[in-house]
Amino acid sequence: MGHDDQSIPSRRVLFVTTTYPLQPGDAVPSFVADLAEGLVRDHGIAVRVIAPHHVSAARHEVVNGVEIERFAYARDPRRQCVAYGGGIPDNLKNFPRAKWQLPRFFAAMTAAVWRNADWADLIHAHWVEPALLAMAGNRAGRPMVVSVHSLKPKASRLTRFTLGRASRVLFNSEYTLAQAREKGYFPCRGQVVYQGYDDRLFGTAPRTNESRARLNIPTDATVIVALGRFIEVKGLHVLARAADRILNDRPDAHLVIAGDGPMRAEIERLVATTRSRDRIHLPGAVPRGDVARLLADADLFVNPGVVDSAGRAEGLGITTIEAMASGLACVGSRVGGIPETIVDGETGLLVAPGDEPALAAAVNRLLDDPSMRRAMGDAARRRAADRFTWRVLAGEVAAIYRDVLQSAAAIG
Repeated sequence: MGHDDQSIPSRRVLFVTTTYPLQPGDAVPSFVADLAEGLVRDHGIAVRVIAPHHVSAARHEVVNGVEIERFAYARDPRRQCVAYGGGIPDNLKNFPRAKWQLPRFFAAMTAAVWRNADWADLIHAHWVEPALLAMAGNRAGRPMVVSVHSLKPKASRLTRFTLGRASRVLFNSEYTLAQAREKGYFPCRGQVVYQGYDDRLFGTAPRTNESRARLNIPTDATVIVALGRFIEVKGLHVLARAADRILNDRPDAHLVIAGDGPMRAEIERLVATTRSRDRIHLPGAVPRGDVARLLADADLFVNPGVVDSAGRAEGLGITTIEAMASGLACVGSRVGGIPETIVDGETGLLVAPGDEPALAAAVNRLLDDPSMRRAMGDAARRRAADRFTWRVLAGEVAAIYRDVLQSAAAIG
């Protein structure tokens, strides 16, 4: 299995998370699954996942060596609406019954941890709220690792308590770690471990123009791609408003904005008002395999993230890393964790968030200079391979597990 020499094949880790792919290759964010599978595949660590149930997924199954238990939290599974879709914050805002389901959601997650705590040597919770519930259900007193993928804008005593109780806290970027410091969540045993991409999928597909054919884009067109959930923090509405500045003078250019979510109607409305709407494509949520093909067929990637009305910004930007791995120069906003992926002037260009003219100017600069675009794409591919593969990152996490377990054994 290619385990590292210091790994312990019998080590068992219980993941606790609010999101996990419902079927292999679907459009649900996959970074928790990618880490779990990397730990199983490359380090011989047994991983069991506790995640919310969805009507389209099995309650219990094993996928790529990872055991998954999905807890139900409503009598009618078809009415469960706290998790998945646009994500929990947006679901609570958009589905009134989600708020009524939240107490049962919390109770069901805690009970699932309680049932499985004895099995695990270590519990790894993803996000702060699942970590707090996992601590409540951790009847066996197992060491706790917490991954922080984002933080709420307002400081929280519960967050400070949860992170302070963790054996180790893994922040997804220097930006998120700095946020934690500003909010007073230190001292905690914190460090940065980035998220990554699947190097078996991204950067391996040749350009086949299959995705272009599916979208009726000519094979000789220049294709700009943006990907993400249609929520405010992703800034895809900013790109839609900038589209005419990019496309009007470039009749051979096409823009693809792939994803779905609560802002879909607004983005569709913005696109409909553009003069270049016939060359703007909204294919909806795209399965992972099709994302890899879309990026392989593209010429440029854009991450137009913003600080949203709640004060949130992109913690890192996995789709940007997947685009880099696919050899694409990237244009992104200088906000959140995006500058930790895109090196300005080397792997792409950074602009002020929400600045439509600056965003369009950066895209146009790369469209007008193919040699610069190719050079930045090559540098982006190297940076992704050196720093952001799950093979590298799962190794970092496995080493942290060893350290945590050794420290717990010494204390015990």
